[in-house]
Amino acid sequence: VVLLGPEDDLLLSGEDYSLMQVLGRTFRVSAASFFQVNLPQAEAMVKHVLEILKVDNNSEIVDAYCGAGLFSAFLAPKVKSLIGIELAESSCNDFAVNLDEFENVSLYIGAVEEILPELYLKPQAVLLDPPRAGIDPTAMTALLDSAPQQIVYVSCDPATLARDVQKMVAAGYLLESVTPFDLFPQTYHVESIAYLVRELTNGQ
Repeated sequence: VVLLGPEDDLLLSGEDYSLMQVLGRTFRVSAASFFQVNLPQAEAMVKHVLEILKVDNNSEIVDAYCGAGLFSAFLAPKVKSLIGIELAESSCNDFAVNLDEFENVSLYIGAVEEILPELYLKPQAVLLDPPRAGIDPTAMTALLDSAPQQIVYVSCDPATLARDVQKMVAAGYLLESVTPFDLFPQTYHVESIAYLVRELTNGQ
C-alpha cells in the first residue's frame, strides 16, 4: 500500500510496486508508474501492434512515451535496436528493470519534445503512446522530420488522435487503420491504435 503525495510517496505496507503478467511476461510496475490496468485488453493491444508493425532484425525503432516498457519488451527481440523515451522517473526505473535482459535497448530520460529532436535518427518505425493531450508540437515536428516508414499511435483520446493524425496525413502519411480497444467498458473512454505508413514519392 503506497500513499502518493505531492512530493514524496509513503510506503504503508508491502512493496512499492506490483507485478503484472502480460502474454506470459512479468512487468514490474511501481505505484507512480503508468500501466494499462485492463490486462486482457493490454494483451490484445500488444498482439495488435505486433501484427501491424512490419519490422525485422535490421530495424531501428523508437518507442516514444514508452512508460514501463509494455510494448518495448515485445518489440525488442524482433529488431536491431530500440530506443525508449520517457519523462516519468518511476516509469524509467521500471523500464530499466523490465528490459534489463536486452542489449539492443537504450532509454533516454526526458520529455519526448526535448529528446526526439536531438537524436538525429531515421528510424524505420516510431511507436507513440502519449498522454491525453496528444503529441507536443515540437515532438510532432521532430517525428515528421525523422520520416519513419511506419508510425503506430496508441491514443486514449479520439479528439487528439484525430488532430495529430491529420498533421501526419498532411505530411505525407497514409492512415492504414484505426482500431479501438474497450479497456473501460460502459464508460466513454476508449483506447485506439492508429497505423500509418509513409507514402513514397519520387523514389524516396
